[in-house]
Amino acid sequence: MGVSNSSASKKKFIHFLAILFTGGVIGLFVCGRFMDLSPEAFHAFIGSLGLLGPVIYISLFIIRPFFLISSIALFIAGGLAFGPVLGPSFAAFGAAIGGSIGFFFARFMGHEYIYGKLKTKKHFIENQNFSFSIVLLLSLLPLMPVTLINIGAGLSDMKYRPYILAHMLGVTPRAFAYGFFGSTLFATGTLKFKIALILILIMVLVTGYYTRKSKKQSRESA
Repeated sequence: MGVSNSSASKKKFIHFLAILFTGGVIGLFVCGRFMDLSPEAFHAFIGSLGLLGPVIYISLFIIRPFFLISSIALFIAGGLAFGPVLGPSFAAFGAAIGGSIGFFFARFMGHEYIYGKLKTKKHFIENQNFSFSIVLLLSLLPLMPVTLINIGAGLSDMKYRPYILAHMLGVTPRAFAYGFFGSTLFATGTLKFKIALILILIMVLVTGYYTRKSKKQSRESA
């Protein structure tokens, strides 16, 4: 019975990796071959969609975990297309749905196999890599891929409620920082553009410092 369960979990994990790989290749191919991602082209495209613009934008966040679409690019695009308030608001809403889907996808497809292989490291994974504070800090870190956080938390033993709370508390300020930056792309060189860059730099420095500090405290308490 144990061998059968192990084999089934391994197959699910292989399918999990195959879906991520295939989706990533498709996402890169489509974006690189068929989409003009310049600020002017994207702004014009969203404007041509009318009321469907926000729906399509939020939908990109929902499918993002399967196609490895860059969350940073989406955050910036939201500010560019909808402004520094509406853009990040749509992004935060979409990130909550997409993050939840990514979390449960990894939990269902890969968690059992990962824990079967890493039983001796279970305590370390649970309490250090994906605690509330670590997910919060990683979600705040401007250069951290959101998909890695979603999938990593899903593969770990972290509960959904603290995960999504920490993730949204971190991602929302990041969405507003990048959204504000995106809204200034047609005004590069202005004071507003420079402030946007400074805000992102401050987030990098602050979250980087607290991430290192948290990891140091975890090692000392281990």
